[in-house]
Amino acid sequence: MVRITKRMLATLVLLSSVIIVLTGLVFLATNVKAAYTMPMKLRVVHKEPAGFDLNTSVVTFGKLNPGQSLDRYFSVNNTGDETVRVVVRRYGELAPWVTINTPIFNVTPEQHSVTFQATVVVPEDAKPGNYTGKLLVIILRQ
Repeated sequence: MVRITKRMLATLVLLSSVIIVLTGLVFLATNVKAAYTMPMKLRVVHKEPAGFDLNTSVVTFGKLNPGQSLDRYFSVNNTGDETVRVVVRRYGELAPWVTINTPIFNVTPEQHSVTFQATVVVPEDAKPGNYTGKLLVIILRQ
């Protein structure tokens, strides 16, 4: 009898997510105009003041205690002459803690820019340490 550990289960979930994403990208490849991946990171602390980071190349949620949350805002600009569809996904160990307020939206040339929000909520039972993930933003032709 094989005993499945939490680490094995987490690895299987991560691999499944990657396979689903890759399969989806293969089917969408003809419509993908651009794709951007940004690393996400968070440091869980206990009974310390929260901290933040304004880094623009990494989605950094800073230092948070269990039970705390933080919002980050991102703008997607459309400088072209066609409407594009934007799909936002999150992956990795931070993914279950992060929600995207509008994971799929359109940006018209007239709008020029649309902002979306990523919110992290640290579970009450989170252990201290560093947590990572990825934020994937896919721009699709309409």
